Amino acid sequence: MHDYSEVPAGAGQKWAQVVGAGAAGRIYARILQRLVWRVQVYDRDPEATQRFAHETKAQVGAILRDNFPLTVVAVPASAHRVVAEVVLSGGGAVVVEKPLALLPADAYWLAAHEAADRRLFVAESQCYGGEDSLDVQRMAQAVQAGALGRPVQWLISAMTAYHPQAWCDDLGVGGGAFLEGGAHVLTTARVLFGEAVKWQGSVRCYSGGTGPDNGTILVDYAQGDALSLSIGWGTRGCFDGRCKPLMAGGVLIGPDLCEPWWSPDNHEAMWRHLLRCIGGEATPVAGLSHAAGAVEDAWRCYEAAGIVAQQV
Repeated sequence: MHDYSEVPAGAGQKWAQVVGAGAAGRIYARILQRLVWRVQVYDRDPEATQRFAHETKAQVGAILRDNFPLTVVAVPASAHRVVAEVVLSGGGAVVVEKPLALLPADAYWLAAHEAADRRLFVAESQCYGGEDSLDVQRMAQAVQAGALGRPVQWLISAMTAYHPQAWCDDLGVGGGAFLEGGAHVLTTARVLFGEAVKWQGSVRCYSGGTGPDNGTILVDYAQGDALSLSIGWGTRGCFDGRCKPLMAGGVLIGPDLCEPWWSPDNHEAMWRHLLRCIGGEATPVAGLSHAAGAVEDAWRCYEAAGIVAQQV
């Protein structure tokens, strides 16, 4: 449903619509409020919307609107393209939470709109975070110039320090750990290494869902670089206090140099940089083409592990 009426009243106020009353929406609403934006929230679940509004002091939106200066799409990945299509019909900027979409075809469809009108962005905090993102640029330049020597390998091990929401474990809604959580690394790797050419995977579902939550995926890139990403989400001890899991650790390895490195995860820095990019004052480090490629990389590794995209 579209609503072409004016955005909420208030001279000089900057208004943002957050679509999705989950954890990501709450984080982004509070950051935008600190950055002097006023926030309206919309979710298909009225109770979730009311809880969100109560906790964040956001205004409740009765319908999904396409005329806000800024819309943040913070629903599960399976709904990203559907919601983005509605809000892109208006004139405002749209920021889609990572991963860009559930399936590669939808991700590349969204990426085409970045090239067309530059109003669509992806909330990729570990590769798109203001001053933090300059670290990604410097590392990309070092890799591409051969400063670490060829070939270069990036080894990453990651485990969540919080229990993911249930939809993350549903292959057809959130796409599992290697899409939902791995998008950070896979997007950054595309910035560092360029196009991927080979995909492998050994992944399993330990939490009882249909989305892979444990294992390792391997991606090779055209210039000889490689990524090895290991994720553990489904181990019960991670969430019941019996162990204190390492959030993430990584190292870039070359014959001339080994560099411990993990791109920072700073949501507020991401938003400061995003708002500058939306205003035309800065240029994104990671574009939607990188984010769409990350979605393809996750599914290619799933397929190599015996999980077929057509199943969703």
